[in-house]
Amino acid sequence: MGLLDRFKQALVAGDAEAAAGLAGEVAARDTYSAGRILAALSSAMEEVGAKYETGEYFIPEMLRSAAAVEAALQVLDPYLFERRPDHAGVVVMGTVRGDVHNIGKNIIVSALRAAGYRVYDLGVNVSAAKFVAKVKEVNADLLLLSAFTTSTKQALMDVISALGEAGLRGRVKVVSGGAAHSPELAREVGVDAFAGDVKSTLAACRELMGGA
Repeated sequence: MGLLDRFKQALVAGDAEAAAGLAGEVAARDTYSAGRILAALSSAMEEVGAKYETGEYFIPEMLRSAAAVEAALQVLDPYLFERRPDHAGVVVMGTVRGDVHNIGKNIIVSALRAAGYRVYDLGVNVSAAKFVAKVKEVNADLLLLSAFTTSTKQALMDVISALGEAGLRGRVKVVSGGAAHSPELAREVGVDAFAGDVKSTLAACRELMGGA
């Protein structure tokens, strides 16, 4: 088994110590491009998402894998920064006002960073004004809104409205998702895409950024 395969295996297994150690080995070699490393990270998170969908993994396993990705990225970030000619896109993400759930958001943030996106995580209970300010500040390509409770519809609508008032709605693509969310609610709110898990989030972001 090759080094990148062992690295990916550690990520899927949620072994943060092994993932960080293998990341160091990867960074020490000049044979792996940033693209290949990011592909391994992204593939690992997609596999974790698939295991969750089939019931093989549950939230604890997903959290361990997300932590392993974060540990690996701490080691790899300087290496990737030097060798990555461009990034997949700039993302602002947060859980909307009135909602303090962060488990799903944190997993998605890890997956996006693993896929090469520059992610600004605003945390939980984020106001529409704060989302808009950050989108403007970093010139975001994508805005990802997490909504895990049934009472967040108005908060989602407030963000879309605030983007429009700031003249930013046509510039940034908006993706929403969460446990109490649905494609129907997403359409009603007026976002560009709905994503219910890691795999669909990565796919939606790629599509909205003009990828395959």
